[in-house]
Amino acid sequence: MDSLNVPAPTFDLDTWANNYDGALLPLRLAHIARHCPPLRQHSITLALAQAKKGKDIQLYERLCHLAGVLGLTEAADEDVEWVARTEEANKRELIRLEGELRGYKNNLIRESIRMGQEDLAMHHIDTGGPRSDPQDPIAPAGYAVAFTAFSKMRDYCHTPSQISSMTLRLAFTALLQAALAEQLDSASAGHFNTVHTQAVRLRSSGCKEEEQAQLTAISHVAVGIAALGAGDYSQAAASFMRTPFEYHRLGPVHGLDFERLVASANDVAIYGGLCALGTMSRDELQEVVLGGQFRQFLEQEPHMRKAIGLYVTAKYEQCIALLQNYRADWTLDLFLSAHVDILFARIRQRSITAYFSSFSQVSIAALAASFPPTRQDASVSPEVAMEDELLSMIQNGQLDARLDVVDGMLFAPYKDHRAQTHEKARKTAAMVERTLLLRLHRVNMTLADLEIRREPKGRDGMGPPMDRGGSRLGSAYA
Repeated sequence: MDSLNVPAPTFDLDTWANNYDGALLPLRLAHIARHCPPLRQHSITLALAQAKKGKDIQLYERLCHLAGVLGLTEAADEDVEWVARTEEANKRELIRLEGELRGYKNNLIRESIRMGQEDLAMHHIDTGGPRSDPQDPIAPAGYAVAFTAFSKMRDYCHTPSQISSMTLRLAFTALLQAALAEQLDSASAGHFNTVHTQAVRLRSSGCKEEEQAQLTAISHVAVGIAALGAGDYSQAAASFMRTPFEYHRLGPVHGLDFERLVASANDVAIYGGLCALGTMSRDELQEVVLGGQFRQFLEQEPHMRKAIGLYVTAKYEQCIALLQNYRADWTLDLFLSAHVDILFARIRQRSITAYFSSFSQVSIAALAASFPPTRQDASVSPEVAMEDELLSMIQNGQLDARLDVVDGMLFAPYKDHRAQTHEKARKTAAMVERTLLLRLHRVNMTLADLEIRREPKGRDGMGPPMDRGGSRLGSAYA
């Protein structure tokens, strides 16, 4: 991914970093270092310090390489002693875990095999997995080895709680794979699909009610992130809207604190709020977002709640201006970065469409004043930029209107309200007439001493029902 040169965000980097733990934190900091020059030095320093607290040598080397590419020569110097010491310790630990697992398999101790497989998989998570072999590029490497190791636990799980623990770890590992793939500019769609699949399985794990409630909350967040990564913003919004606020107070579940490892309550508020603004109508925003359980998440991000409130009250210009103030913050988010421009464009287009729906015609100059262009270009006037944007929306089917470039006007399609009223009255009259005819038919059948029985169909499930003697009723019955 090319450098975006994002300006300094509104948050304090140290305070922000304290909200996260685990393998994703160095990747988040590396993303900030890559795209935000004002925070480059600070973020790469924090990322390196965080990496050295763990055992992932590959991650540390990638961060040092990134520091060299960004021109941070001091941070680019590797701690050779730490690398050698950590690599030797990782090899010893791997040999020990593999030896114990072989012993468990020889003794056919199912529970010990499951735990040994889990310990080996967690070791691969902590160390980043084995390095890729240039001579055998197909061989599994990195987090893929950890994912395979977790998958092998399935044959040795004998309770719903153990199955849900394995599924949760599979979803988390797939998220790590997706995040790392985006950092390395490789395909991540397949990993997000895996996250979605594993997260959905958490909802039907068969655990006890209290544990199932915790897993369901995590599942909604994981599915939302997976849908966001795949570009399905409507599904992402729906999933985040269903997330109970108890997610904020879950803590570790099966040894994984999803809020600190993947997405905090603030992240859920931002992801869900932006996806909702980009896909939901004003009525849905008022009822589902502001009037539903998701409002508790919005309390963690008051500016997002205010932006949605401005959109609902048709104050589109103020809503877009408020969102623009936090654009740098959201562009530096690991999971949201690639979708900020798309979501902002959708919100702007939906705002223009909603604004225009109240008019039969409006001048392009008025639209340009209400919706200033997002990118200022001295050679292009706001009216011309608005013309181009409106033309693109009309061609894409996002705006049903006619554009008069000569007079600088935008016209709504002509609607013959008189003809629409007549057509609606005709349909209503036809429906009333049909209802009256059916009622008259029933009265005539009653006067003719004919009875309409509601008997079950024959054994073959076809034809008219049978009478009490077992024979078919004839056509006179119908």
